[in-house]
Amino acid sequence: MTTFAVYAANFELYPNDGEASRHLAPLFNRLRRIDFTFRVNDPAVNQGQITSDFDIALEGALGAGGATPFDLPLPPGVPQELDFAFAFGGRTVAVEIEKANREKILRDFLKCHIYLHSGADFGVVALPRNYAHTRGAWNLYQFGVERYNECRAYGFGTADKLGRILLLGFDQHETATNRPLSVTTRGEMRIQAAAR
Repeated sequence: MTTFAVYAANFELYPNDGEASRHLAPLFNRLRRIDFTFRVNDPAVNQGQITSDFDIALEGALGAGGATPFDLPLPPGVPQELDFAFAFGGRTVAVEIEKANREKILRDFLKCHIYLHSGADFGVVALPRNYAHTRGAWNLYQFGVERYNECRAYGFGTADKLGRILLLGFDQHETATNRPLSVTTRGEMRIQAAAR
């Protein structure tokens, strides 16, 4: 496994209206740059899959801004775990980070509904604008905004629940070169991992 230094920047919340945005914008607007790492598996193992510790880094950055850790108990039979939860200004927030798969964004919205049902006041789905997939660079944030607006337009979720879910968009860059992550940078990472 090979590790690469990466950072996230240019954070943006969507939607800008609603209770979640009014309450959480002061916290998220403080975010500037979050350093984290990508780990690239040996290409001979799982085709050089890339994982990151962005969830840990984001939780730490929010903590530095005034958020405190929160343990959100989930109902029995819910198989997945949330990435993390925190309290801010007397309200609780459950966070999902979609690192790799645009088809799972609707599932992340459902998971947020489960968290809201379980007692969280708000849900946040963090989505990079430049996820470097082997088939191209995907703007997961834009894809999430489109799905969110379709949910609103066609009644997929109640207006109350959707109004308590925020999308957090961000850009990812290589630290060493300051280049945005792309298909090219992903390929270079995999080559370097294979050479080590």
